[in-house]
Amino acid sequence: MKIKFNIIGLDCPNCAAKLASQIEEAEGIDSAKINFLTEKMTVETSLDEGAAYDLILKICLAFDDDLKLEK
Repeated sequence: MKIKFNIIGLDCPNCAAKLASQIEEAEGIDSAKINFLTEKMTVETSLDEGAAYDLILKICLAFDDDLKLEK
């Protein structure tokens, strides 16, 4: 399943790439791509949308507690 989120608060493209890599390492996540300029994240996952959101939010907040993730 492909899910799109808005991710707000990233400071640089390098941070976006690092965060996407961390998200891809999570169980149930097949791929994660973050477009720094548009603040959009696309995730391919076997999880349902709610479980994916909860998991990704946890990873985002561990990465930077100022990040915001919107469905």
